[in-house]
Amino acid sequence: MTSPTRFVLRRFVTDGLRETIDSYAAGTLPLHRFAWELDSRLNDLAEVTGRPHGRLLTGPRDAARRIATIDATLRAEAREELTDAERRAIAGALTALRATLNPPRTTVVALPPTPREVTGQPTLIA
Repeated sequence: MTSPTRFVLRRFVTDGLRETIDSYAAGTLPLHRFAWELDSRLNDLAEVTGRPHGRLLTGPRDAARRIATIDATLRAEAREELTDAERRAIAGALTALRATLNPPRTTVVALPPTPREVTGQPTLIA
């Protein structure tokens, strides 16, 4: 697979992950479906990147496992409501997922040139 194709596929999968996270956070995706989609999309991402055990996927896989464990607990106990601790755990997992998918961008700030740099001659500033 060529690099541009791999980039496009990786972007497609990560955009899908973001949409899945946003849908769950908005309340339009149930927990069991969210857990399944996370697992499925992370497997797709591992395949597209060619690094199934790469560091990039370690954090998201851990977050997906925490969510899947909570989903399995709810099902096993035949509960529909999350406990406060489960809500906090899911919120932490969402934060970790978003941080991985949306890393902070580094901004380079360039200072404006001094008058001397612009003209090549010293300028008196009063």
